[in-house]
Amino acid sequence: MNYQDLYYFIKVVEKGSLVAAARYLDIPTSTLSRRLQAFEQQLGYKLVHRSSKKFGLTESGQRFYHSLEPVMSELEMRSEDVNSELSSLSGDIKITAPLTLGHHYVKDWVFEFMEINPRITVEMFLSNQNVDLVKNSIDIAFRLGKVTLNDWVSRPLMETEMVVVATPELLDRYPEPTQPEQLAELPLVVLKRSAFWRFQDGDGHGVTFTPHAHLRTDEIRFAVDAVKRGLGACCMPRYVVTEELARGELIQLLPEWSMQGRTMHMLYPHRQSLPVKTRAFIEFVMDKVA
Repeated sequence: MNYQDLYYFIKVVEKGSLVAAARYLDIPTSTLSRRLQAFEQQLGYKLVHRSSKKFGLTESGQRFYHSLEPVMSELEMRSEDVNSELSSLSGDIKITAPLTLGHHYVKDWVFEFMEINPRITVEMFLSNQNVDLVKNSIDIAFRLGKVTLNDWVSRPLMETEMVVVATPELLDRYPEPTQPEQLAELPLVVLKRSAFWRFQDGDGHGVTFTPHAHLRTDEIRFAVDAVKRGLGACCMPRYVVTEELARGELIQLLPEWSMQGRTMHMLYPHRQSLPVKTRAFIEFVMDKVA
């Protein structure tokens, strides 16, 4: 069934004539008449009586219209609701981010945005696994490191500095390293996504160190707690341990060496026209990191 022709038939009945319906639909009357005839042929029965002076529904047409009119009215109403939501700062936004990144940055952005826009509702997915963005109908995703999603727009937000940290007590038991290779003499806590620790000295000389894990985890807060218990040294984003470093609970190892950081990205679908609510959140975050 051609649903556009079905829509045309409904409008012909509502407007009371082919001429009025054609004017409303902004198509030639002759085109509308041909489409209606073709629709009747497809159904196998006449829907309307029409002549130069008179227009009316056949008995079949009356039954057909009265059975469909409530459905079409409901569809039009729902369509208007969707259009209203897409063009206003209301409705639901689905966002995903890694656990620690979500707690340190994204949650504050989300909370503030919701306070400014109380008609926005948010569904938040925090996970260290890469959430299937399409399957879960994600509107905005935050990722660290290299992004390989070709169908999504990727906006770099900031660089995350990486540091190797340990407790002062651990360094009472093990010599403090002065070269990346000497980290092998310490017990190490390793994040699963950090299989290699890359260092660079002041002259631009690079060293890649492959850590042997005394403890391995995929959750940064777990790693921080392990390091604070003296179970080992760990490479992690500076923003995770800023307070511990300031209080002296943790010490940065190899401070003369810089480490290759990772870029935080914000991703959203590659669409010509994003909903207003989604674009507003994107612009809000970009203003925060500007």
